[in-house]
Amino acid sequence: MPFDQAFKLSSVLLAIIAFSGLVFAQSVPLWIALPTAIILIVKLCDAGGISFVRRAMALVIVSPAIWNVLLIGAFVIFLIDLTVVSQDLLPAGIHFLVMLLSIKLLTLQQRCDYRHLYAISLMAILASAALTTDAWYLPIFLLYLLGAVWTLLLYHLTQETGESSAVITPTSTAARHATPPSRITHRFFWLTNGVAVITVGLTLAIFFVIPRIGAGVLQKTHGEALRTTGFSDRVDLGTIGSVKQDPQIVMRVELPDQPTVAKDRLYLRGLAYDQYDGRSWSHSGTRRRSLSLVAEGVFLARPVGSRLPDSLSVPIRQDILLETLDTPVLFAAPFAEVVSGDFLAVQVDAMSGLHLPLSPSSRSRYSVTSQVPQLVAGDRAAMALVYPDSIRSRYLQVPVESQQVADLAHRVAQQAATPFGQTLAIQQHLLENYRYSLEADTATLSHPLDEFLFVRKTGYCEHYATAMVMMLRTVGIPARLVTGFLATEWNEFGGYFTVRQRDAHAWVEVYFPQSGWITMDPTPSVSAAVGTSRWESIRRFGESFRLQWDRLFVRYSGKDQLAVVHGVREGSDALRERVSGWVSALSAPIGHVLNRLARLSRIVQPGVLELITGMVVVGLALLLLMLRDRIGLWASMHLSIAPSQHAIAQLYARMLRTLEKKGMAKLPAVTAAEFSRQVERKWAVAWPMVADVTA
Repeated sequence: MPFDQAFKLSSVLLAIIAFSGLVFAQSVPLWIALPTAIILIVKLCDAGGISFVRRAMALVIVSPAIWNVLLIGAFVIFLIDLTVVSQDLLPAGIHFLVMLLSIKLLTLQQRCDYRHLYAISLMAILASAALTTDAWYLPIFLLYLLGAVWTLLLYHLTQETGESSAVITPTSTAARHATPPSRITHRFFWLTNGVAVITVGLTLAIFFVIPRIGAGVLQKTHGEALRTTGFSDRVDLGTIGSVKQDPQIVMRVELPDQPTVAKDRLYLRGLAYDQYDGRSWSHSGTRRRSLSLVAEGVFLARPVGSRLPDSLSVPIRQDILLETLDTPVLFAAPFAEVVSGDFLAVQVDAMSGLHLPLSPSSRSRYSVTSQVPQLVAGDRAAMALVYPDSIRSRYLQVPVESQQVADLAHRVAQQAATPFGQTLAIQQHLLENYRYSLEADTATLSHPLDEFLFVRKTGYCEHYATAMVMMLRTVGIPARLVTGFLATEWNEFGGYFTVRQRDAHAWVEVYFPQSGWITMDPTPSVSAAVGTSRWESIRRFGESFRLQWDRLFVRYSGKDQLAVVHGVREGSDALRERVSGWVSALSAPIGHVLNRLARLSRIVQPGVLELITGMVVVGLALLLLMLRDRIGLWASMHLSIAPSQHAIAQLYARMLRTLEKKGMAKLPAVTAAEFSRQVERKWAVAWPMVADVTA
């Protein structure tokens, strides 16, 4: 393909890539995207050499007056969009940018027009970066870099070719043969792609090395938050069922320090509720306290004196990437000890629920270290338990119309002799005698719990958890309802739990004096229909890639840079120690050989060592003299030969082979000028060309 055609084609492809980034970011409305796409397709066919499109485009002549009218019209549309339609500078500016792109594609005539097109394409790819943090932007950006390298190289090559053709006129066959090629060759193709790969490497290096100073000025910070249920101050019984079939991802949870943690399920605690009025759950106290800031971005969730001993709890650390939700609640395994993240403040309520002051407007990444309480043997075997007054007054409340529920609770609990045994009996009764179903909508009933226990005997997690809490409280065991997420989908590629809306869950926390609040779940295990096909594996791999994209690019910060610097420093220290060990290991035998040579030099007679050294030097000198001609020939063929000289030498060699076939062989002792005169005498017709090459 000629350079001129490749240059026009790469310019249009660069504009297509930049426009695709804006389209994938869903920032271009249909009334702008459709005509722009048509213009891009027509220009692509024109640059590709389709004859009828070229003839049609040759008839389209945009005069300066029409160009000015189009610009004024685009600016008027921008003002209307800014003040009436979008009412926001970023989307209105992007729409105006796409209109400029379309107008410029219609007026590509001078080289300055191509420079304008490159500037508009660059602004478009930067705008798409400001509009999204999704991983699909990576291939778009890499394609843009590849297209930019090709376009800029072809831009300069076509400019140099035009200048050289206008100034230099070849006067000889050798000069014409030495003229640089004007078409894309295999060597040029791979060289350009190599330059593109180097450019990508330098771009990544600059990205990771340049200091992080914060978010971009044009970064899109607003967007529609994911709607959740079950995490407000008041939760009606039956509301969680509305999201139990929603597959949208809520968060991803890594367990970096727990390789032995079971990967089948993980409870992520949100809020706890202590008051039930027969239809809905609520908090008895809504006051929150701000957590103590012990370091930059590190908050202490539990005072040191209130922490459980290590023998009574299991530590677990979670790295959580939380999507944008419509709630300020932070989720973590029970119970959080330390919270770290880019937060100005973190609050905790009276039942250990974590909150931000306001709902976040973007994704949140934070780490939590939790202590999961374990039931001690004393609470397990005790025939009676004594609860503090603060626990009894708050977590034994039951609605007044729960007599039927109380009778059922006493009938089930009388089979056990200990409070823990009664707890297990009630849990087992719910697991064995009721059926899990999302079709049991009880949000509009006046007595939803009685409907679940005695009429329908079918429901979902809220019904099971509410029934267990009420039955436990009836027999004098403090308990409360907890809402959050039950993570069961483990991504083996990324090593994390994928938590979706359908994983919203409600369970029970039961209080034991020595152990604290213990998690218990009366809901039967219902595994979601997760496929095991190859497509499911590809989907999980894609989700893992998106998580790494968010960590390494979207959320890459100054703290990450410092961590990399410390890692490089530690690695360099280890490498230095290893290299010094290798040097010591190698220097030992070398030193041994040198010591033996030194002892040998003292043993031999004086002058023998000098004689041996002189013989070696003389031998090397003789070897160089013998190879002098060969070295000179190799240097003349491979060193200091310009491309034009190399082309002339090849042409001269081809001429000698042709003359040899005609019976005129050149002897080694004959010079080029003498051989030219011989050709003049024997083949007068060919002599002018031979003289031209020889000269």
